[in-house]
Amino acid sequence: MKLQIAKLISVILPIIGVFGIFAFAFTGKITYGWELFIILMLLSGLIGIVFFRCPHCHKSIPVNGTINQKYCPYCKEDLGMKPSRLSYYGKCARKKDGTYKANTIIGPLVFIVSTMIVLLIIVAVLGIDSIFKGTGRILVGVAFIIGIFLGAFCRLVTGSAAKLDDKKIYYCKVPFVWKEYELSDIIECSKAVKPFYHVVRGYVVPTSKGALVLPVASYKGGREFFTVFTERIGQPMVDVRPDLVLSKHSDIAKHDEDIYTEFVNKMKK
Repeated sequence: MKLQIAKLISVILPIIGVFGIFAFAFTGKITYGWELFIILMLLSGLIGIVFFRCPHCHKSIPVNGTINQKYCPYCKEDLGMKPSRLSYYGKCARKKDGTYKANTIIGPLVFIVSTMIVLLIIVAVLGIDSIFKGTGRILVGVAFIIGIFLGAFCRLVTGSAAKLDDKKIYYCKVPFVWKEYELSDIIECSKAVKPFYHVVRGYVVPTSKGALVLPVASYKGGREFFTVFTERIGQPMVDVRPDLVLSKHSDIAKHDEDIYTEFVNKMKK
């Protein structure tokens, strides 16, 4: 079985299981739904262990939610997998006027997932009929409030957005608060301190306002976005490694963090 197919099946099976819980809940047999979910989860794990193996060293690759698994974590060889369209909870698009807009969708994604989980718990405890009456309605409202809170929190902590035109790049970490940076300023600052790619933080760029850190792997279509950006500031395109984004304690991440500290110190001088 090809790696791409094995990974796709491992991701899809649990999703089918979740929909199965809802389907059986509406028929009044939610226990069957949970049994189906557990079976599909076990099957997903089994497929991952048996078939999701490196074609070079033949070791089983952990299916850890990093959809864009590019390199083997053991022998470091390229797995030959095509980039996923999901690409780390984000999207990037080129507008008609030539500008680029990229943003993460981690907030809405967390809202959907967390709300579904709480609703499943309510249905499992009260039954499908009870959620449309009295206490059930209140608890459904609470489920949506929890989902909104968690979604907003994750967007604030881990989400971001970026825009790029011919003269400026804009970055938004806090929702609705945009910071703009002149490309000419970045080009000038890059003569003294070279931009580099941090596998956890993203693409680190020097500006007169301080270091600008753009989460390269966080945007679907981000490779096109950053190819254009690096071309406009006269820098080589970075080797995007979305498979290492979550590995904050890896040796590569620690090495990049040392470079980042040195980078920031140089900018202070």
